Amino acid sequence: MPQPPSSHAEKGSAHWRLVLADDHALVRDAISQMLEALDSTLVVERARDLDEVAKLLASGMDITFLLLDYRMPGMNGAASIARIKSDYPAIPIGIISGLLSPEDVEPLIQAGAVGVFPKTMSGPALLMALKLALSGQIYVPWNGDLNAAPPSPGAPADQAESLPALTERQMEVLRLVASGAANKDIGQRLGLSEVTVKIHVAALCRKLSVANRTQLATTALRAGVKASDA
Repeated sequence: MPQPPSSHAEKGSAHWRLVLADDHALVRDAISQMLEALDSTLVVERARDLDEVAKLLASGMDITFLLLDYRMPGMNGAASIARIKSDYPAIPIGIISGLLSPEDVEPLIQAGAVGVFPKTMSGPALLMALKLALSGQIYVPWNGDLNAAPPSPGAPADQAESLPALTERQMEVLRLVASGAANKDIGQRLGLSEVTVKIHVAALCRKLSVANRTQLATTALRAGVKASDA
């Protein structure tokens, strides 16, 4: 039977709802609690397998995002994604896994998945990646190879080869952008005016050849930049 809704489920309509399905209780609990602690507008519903996911979907619950473990009971890779997308085309589906190869990832994206999320991601990085996927971007980290470790964080190693040379202040701003922090919050964190933060973000967009802060955050996360706790 599906587990009861989170205790946060009765909050206001501004909240968004993620269904997290994983057959390991510790993984479900840890990820759910971490994400809800990071975003007070997020409600996480938990399921143990694809059957419980199907029951939650059939209940008519307003679901914003499905995050499914690649190897849990009932999952059959791209075929399961395609079947869910056929019945519920408006609900974005992401895959979470600790072990996938590029050959595994491509069929999932072709079947309609909006992203593949390693279980090794930090909480802020996972939350930002989910929001990037919700914005319409496909999230596939590290060229789709979830077995490869990301570039080691820490100065100066987290200036990965795919990034241009950045100042220390620009790296601070980039880490906070990657965490999902707004310009106002970044300014308060770093002791900068919001205008100054906007200037730094614009400069980063130019240096990284991206059009907006969403693409900037995606580029940073894929390059292995460690998102700062916002």
